[in-house]
Amino acid sequence: MELSGPPYLGAAYYPEDWPLDQIDDDIALMLEAGMNVMRVGEFAWSRMEPREGEYDFEWLHLVIEKLGQAGIPTILGTPTCTPPAWLAERYPEILVMSDQGRRAGHGGRRHACPNSPVYREHCARIVTRMAEEFGHDPRVIGWQIDNELFPAGPRGCCCPVCHAKFQEAMRERFGTIEALNEAWGTHLWSQAYQDFRQLPIPRTDVRHHPSLLTAWMCFQSDSYIEFAHAQAEILHRLATQPVGTDMMPTGALNYHQMHRKLDVVQFNHYNSPENLGQAAFWMDLCRPIKEAPFWNTETSTCWNGGVTANGYKPSGFCRANSWLPIALGAEANLYWLWRAHWSGQELMHGSVISSCGRPLHIFGEVREVARGFRAAADFLNGTRVARPKVALHFSGFAWWLFEHQPMVNGFRYLDQLLDGFYRPLLQAQIGVDVIDPAASLEPYTVVCSPFLPALDEAGLRERLLPWLEAGGTWIAGPLTDIRTLDATKYRHAPYGSLEEWAGVTCRYQIPGEPQSFALRWRDRSISGGSVWYDGLEPHHAEAVATYADGPLKGLAGVTCTPVGKGQLLLLGTLPRGEEVREMVLGAGGYRAAEATPNLLVVPREGPGGRGLIVLDLGNQAGMLTLPQPATDLLTGRRHEGRIEVAPYGVMVLRY
Repeated sequence: MELSGPPYLGAAYYPEDWPLDQIDDDIALMLEAGMNVMRVGEFAWSRMEPREGEYDFEWLHLVIEKLGQAGIPTILGTPTCTPPAWLAERYPEILVMSDQGRRAGHGGRRHACPNSPVYREHCARIVTRMAEEFGHDPRVIGWQIDNELFPAGPRGCCCPVCHAKFQEAMRERFGTIEALNEAWGTHLWSQAYQDFRQLPIPRTDVRHHPSLLTAWMCFQSDSYIEFAHAQAEILHRLATQPVGTDMMPTGALNYHQMHRKLDVVQFNHYNSPENLGQAAFWMDLCRPIKEAPFWNTETSTCWNGGVTANGYKPSGFCRANSWLPIALGAEANLYWLWRAHWSGQELMHGSVISSCGRPLHIFGEVREVARGFRAAADFLNGTRVARPKVALHFSGFAWWLFEHQPMVNGFRYLDQLLDGFYRPLLQAQIGVDVIDPAASLEPYTVVCSPFLPALDEAGLRERLLPWLEAGGTWIAGPLTDIRTLDATKYRHAPYGSLEEWAGVTCRYQIPGEPQSFALRWRDRSISGGSVWYDGLEPHHAEAVATYADGPLKGLAGVTCTPVGKGQLLLLGTLPRGEEVREMVLGAGGYRAAEATPNLLVVPREGPGGRGLIVLDLGNQAGMLTLPQPATDLLTGRRHEGRIEVAPYGVMVLRY
């Protein structure tokens, strides 16, 4: 039978946990549900290599063969997230060590050190053998490296190997210990070092220097990226299929750096009805990384859970949740998991069928999603998300910097980015690419950089001015350009460059909690700021909003400065979402779709035509005004003018 192509709807499948004679029954139900891809293998190291150097892939060949005979291709995972017991027993030095000096034990997952040369060698062996077995199998359409790579515990691995490698990384970065002392300002509290070997593990029971903490956690991120890239090199050498690794919704690993040596972005999320829109942020981040369709490799059909089920999802949620990544540029959506586990640490997690092989209550909704994917396949495969004119910066360095110096009580980088910028734009139907500081600015007319403390990331500072002078609009702040890459303040001014570029002097700075101060806008309306308050004195800038009360009264809170053909909007505080939307819309010079805030409206275009994918994210009816008549490919109905979208409804509208 011919293998299915995209769009893919599938699930994670664990045949290593079940009798092999059960596969045919599973496949029959997969076909009934409309599944056309399965992910296999990412936790099965002990089945593939039951004893050191003894490999068994016969069972895996059988699974891939039977799936392929049914037209279902396989995404194959490398099993390095779950080292077998013999490996931990024979080589205990591979185990992660906590900041308190305790080794992890066998029995969980993600418990091996990414820098351990012994572990890396065993990973290379199993990945090499897998690539030799399956690297040219047409029934395998891609590889997933490991599973949900992430630093272990609050400080990652703190074993002697990691400690020594960190010290060497700092030696390579600074050259001399005197240069490190100068960059970090270590003479405070007598922290100056005489040798790189004195750099400590930043234990959680010590109030460590934030420069050390930030450097250590960025090193941890780099270690896992290097670990993944080592496997990618093997797979690229021995296999022909695209390679990725399933990332989680966190900035703890730098997405941009990770994917420099990978082929396809893979993403896992488990959002609830209360925060489904938050998943859109991460998909708007995944899409521009490779400028190619990404794979949503994990999400739930219903509830999540380990040994306790939690988070029931109402009828229709699975439909909207399954279409969300497809609307935003994915070509695959996979559930975790196909058949519920009958044992182990996640036996209460929701699935497509139960552990006794019976369809869950959500089965019909999954089947409906599959029918929709097939009905809209030509349009989905022949179009891409129309390139947004607006970009929003998201930084892995900022993630770790704010983690260790949040600056304001209760400040959480991701929460403020979502609530202050992304969500207001999402609800106004303003399409956004979420980009790393390393990404090109050229495709965008508006770039928003709130809470971007270090402009020297990836040479961003040098690239901003030419882009501005060529006509771009940059919305910067609050808390932007306030730190060096060593997580220290600038000594010459509150900002690195923004006073000079914006033509202002920052007279005073006041934290935003618990007090708030009002802003008076040019139209005389008054609204509040939040998070932080910089009092700006304009010299070559226009005051867009001034403080109406408090110690900053009369100083500007928002300014606008012409820069060549472009403009710089400097935010000394975080305005309300309404003002953020108006600034972006005014600068972008375009109109967003006319729709209620609960809807997601995604323009698509390409050889397959033009149109919109529309879905409700809030389990409530919404209204949309179509710019021209369109046909819903899921129902065949023709629509024009103002139309209603049902709660958790999905429409694929082709003009």
